[in-house]
Amino acid sequence: MKKQLYYLSVGEPWNFETPDGQNIVKGEIIKNVDDNCLIFQSNHILQFDNIKGNILVLSPRYKKPDFSSLSTEDININGGVLTTSYENLTSEELFKDSKFVIIGSVRKYQYQE
Repeated sequence: MKKQLYYLSVGEPWNFETPDGQNIVKGEIIKNVDDNCLIFQSNHILQFDNIKGNILVLSPRYKKPDFSSLSTEDININGGVLTTSYENLTSEELFKDSKFVIIGSVRKYQYQE
């Protein structure tokens, strides 16, 4: 079965680097909570000051477009590192339990077998 992979293009922090490259975070969307909240799992543990993790809560940076159009366009995002488990949490609870760390965009990357 093919899995759709995504990547985040990070605008802030401007000097962010991962093993994937300068201002790039590759991974997959592991849960679509709703049109305004996605759970993204990065390929690597990310560190922002004293916060680290590989599960990010993403929300659209602007009211439109929301994540319903992610299959056809890049979406500007705000992203936070999740500090708890994401199981059975609403989008409001996920935003509350994450630490805001990234401004950027999310887009399709490739399929993986």
